[in-house]
Amino acid sequence: MQVIDRSIKVLARQYPETFIKLVLGKDTGWEYQTLENPEINIPEKRLDFVYEIEQNDNKYLLHLEFQLRHEKEVPVRIFKYSAYLTESYGLPVIPVVIYLEKRNYRRLPDAYIVEVNNKVVSSFTYQVIKLWDYEQDIAGGKLKELAPLLVLLKDNRDLALLEYTRKLILEEKDIKRRADSLSVAISVAERYFDREILLNIFREEFKMLLKESSFVQEWYNEGLQKGLRDGMEKGLEEGLEKGLAKGRIEALRDSILDVLEERFGVLRSGIGKKLEEIDDSAALKSLFKMSLKVNSLEEFEKILGQV
Repeated sequence: MQVIDRSIKVLARQYPETFIKLVLGKDTGWEYQTLENPEINIPEKRLDFVYEIEQNDNKYLLHLEFQLRHEKEVPVRIFKYSAYLTESYGLPVIPVVIYLEKRNYRRLPDAYIVEVNNKVVSSFTYQVIKLWDYEQDIAGGKLKELAPLLVLLKDNRDLALLEYTRKLILEEKDIKRRADSLSVAISVAERYFDREILLNIFREEFKMLLKESSFVQEWYNEGLQKGLRDGMEKGLEEGLEKGLAKGRIEALRDSILDVLEERFGVLRSGIGKKLEEIDDSAALKSLFKMSLKVNSLEEFEKILGQV
């Protein structure tokens, strides 16, 4: 999820108008500013993205939480985040959960509910957006700024989809936004396509990505620039390959979670956290096989604890 999380935040920073439109509709009268690294006063809780928006002298905080998959802790988490944001900034909060990867959910909760003796005594609601409901708007150009995420929204993912995604992104006139969007598209698509395919499709954009993409620059700042002195294109390709290799590790983790979720229902967050600590692809492949064989979630957690 880390690669996806970082990718979405790149788009949220580059295209605030698009995300505000996605949540609040076509009204373009909002003024806004991005709150940098919003934090709330509980340990190790940094929020995904928050805009301060204003219209007719009324100010709000628009809080976006991005979820690749649903976790059962989401409702209480959004409830807590909204309370702490209100306390920290003194502004009313518009909480939104945006689900990114198309899945056949029977129902996604949109409230944190407290019941006593089967009676609802308290209810906190929030907005839920399934991004795949907006696939036609994105592919058709109304929300084309979100084109790098198209691969998450389709049942059938093929090379034609990648080429179309690239075409939409190249329509962006701002070179820095275009470069960041291409970088996001590559990172997201690595969940579903081999490295060689992605490097081939986006090869023409390598030099632009190196010069203009803040996302690629982050890869380089993390030590992915080995070989850069031997040539800009070679250095970028090595950086992309290593970035994609890191993405494959995350894809393995996500595959394990997908299988467990399909077999045993919504998962406890501790399993995901434990998997995040494992960077060895062989170990993750073994765990993936075990996720298909175990008879219970408890049995898998026991195996996971031994890794």
